Amino acid sequence: MKIVQWLAGLAVAAGLLQAGVVSAQPYPSKPIRLIVPFGPGSASDILARILSEPLVQALGQPIVVENKPGNNTTLGTELVVQSPPDGYTLGLLTNSGLAASPGGLTSGVRYDPVKDLAYITMVASVNYLLLVNTDVPAKTAAELVTLVKANPGKFNYASGNTGGIAYGGYFKNAHQLDMTHVPYKSTPPALADLISGHVQIMVADVPSSLAMIRAGKVRPLGVPSAKRYVLLPEVPTFAELGLATPPVMDGWWALVAPAGTPDAILDRLNREVVKVLESDAVRTKLLDSGLVPTPSTQQQATEYQKDQLQVWTKMVKDLNLKLE
Repeated sequence: MKIVQWLAGLAVAAGLLQAGVVSAQPYPSKPIRLIVPFGPGSASDILARILSEPLVQALGQPIVVENKPGNNTTLGTELVVQSPPDGYTLGLLTNSGLAASPGGLTSGVRYDPVKDLAYITMVASVNYLLLVNTDVPAKTAAELVTLVKANPGKFNYASGNTGGIAYGGYFKNAHQLDMTHVPYKSTPPALADLISGHVQIMVADVPSSLAMIRAGKVRPLGVPSAKRYVLLPEVPTFAELGLATPPVMDGWWALVAPAGTPDAILDRLNREVVKVLESDAVRTKLLDSGLVPTPSTQQQATEYQKDQLQVWTKMVKDLNLKLE
């Protein structure tokens, strides 16, 4: 009996020793999965690729980017929420899944973005433009309003993300336009259909559409914000064209982990990601892609998400926005 007890005790001790060795392994000790809730070629995907390359060098482990579009980014957000809180599944998530959808834009959201996620840092923000197919005769947003009103029910407008839904919905509602919303899971296929003429109108983010604009494949008609955009200074604002300026609904990204991820891991990730975002090389790449880097503390990211959730909840209600 004593020998059996001794062996059992030895087994327990060996198990504790092994657990201690495992827990003592420095983070990270294996590849990190980065969930991107939009498809390849989207602004989120572009940002993930720019960010992950220097981060791999800083962390010493591969970063596997997984594109998981669906249900206005709630699919990808849920995958992060449901993952083990060990620092090996992160999300490069947006205002779509962290504020707009849980604020009422998308039905059936099954997570709480405040309680179910840990915020590591803000990453970047992005502006939007009103675009049309080149066969549409309107040359400005004001001319487009006149054209659509003269042809009720004949125009479709696409959206590929939350900003497109919100700005497009505002444009339609503010000017009482009879046009049909065609939502897409991601921006690239929506732009492809805009170029081919399957849809005629779209509000798209600058990073996804800038190359198409410069190539003359789509035509920008207006900027739905208070100031002209630095990369396209020739495109006037809605206000300059005599149109109502919508609330600020520009896009933003935050790097997040499942709630319960150890503070030591969150702190390490914040330090490394902020350092990458503040580097001249990455900052230049982001700005050239139409993205504005916005590194922050964990607390700043947490508070910004809470504020934006309130803003989007009010916007969705006030503008009567809903993802069809």
